[in-house]
Amino acid sequence: MLGSAAAWGAGCAISWGLSDFAARFAGRSVGPLAATFAMMTIGAALIAAVMAATGQPFDWRLEGFHWLIGIGAGTAFGSILFFHAITHGPLSLASPVVACYPAIAVPISVALGARPDPLHWGAMVATMGGVWLVARSVPAGETTAPEYAPAVMRRTIVYSFIAAATFAASLTAADRAIEIYGPWQTVLVVRLFGAVVLLAALVARRAPVRFPVRAWPILAAFGFFDTAGHLLLYTGLGLPNGEYAIVASVGYTVVTVVLARTFLREPVSPFQWGGIGLVVGGVGILAAFG
Repeated sequence: MLGSAAAWGAGCAISWGLSDFAARFAGRSVGPLAATFAMMTIGAALIAAVMAATGQPFDWRLEGFHWLIGIGAGTAFGSILFFHAITHGPLSLASPVVACYPAIAVPISVALGARPDPLHWGAMVATMGGVWLVARSVPAGETTAPEYAPAVMRRTIVYSFIAAATFAASLTAADRAIEIYGPWQTVLVVRLFGAVVLLAALVARRAPVRFPVRAWPILAAFGFFDTAGHLLLYTGLGLPNGEYAIVASVGYTVVTVVLARTFLREPVSPFQWGGIGLVVGGVGILAAFG
């Protein structure tokens, strides 16, 4: 069973790595807000279609509905910030910063009454140290690309860290929602709620939103991979030793950085790789001994 949870997390890592890479192009084609709305809508449609085709039951209980609202709001807000960061800033910077979200869950758990031991605090410090090392080691001097401008990189770090905090809170709520509704319905309702919130934001802006035909393939890929990643992670969390799904899922940042290095030619320094290793290792310890 341990291997099963880790396998679901590994699948999530691959899906999220591809999703983050697709998000870069989706955000630049229609804007981060519209791209996030398209991702939520496409994801909800895919989940609903699969549930209908396979006869998955829908639980109408309201006892845990507040958890679904919390996850939906957190995921929508965090996604907008994160996708803004990777649309305008370096992928190899934003992705590792967001990957620290399980470490941010430690102080959240303290607020909810948990009492982490020194090992947990040490792992959290190591993870945050990795984030700091990534942020300090971006070899911006090797390129004149606009995403490496100092102001853009500062925004990328701030937006990514706030996104990580909202994802950490959402993951805490997801654990409880999955116990009631299961992974499929949890992802479906979160996607629907996020789509409604983002549609309201787009309407409130009163600016024209266009989805040109040439952007449809990348938006479809973005919606598919991001939704698949959440479904794979939530399924892994529902298994025995589900915390190992989180360990494996954080490997998505390695997938994203490799893609950015290979196809976008983003410079990645040895110290930056070391910071990524600290983030993945710190999260691994948190999950293994949490």
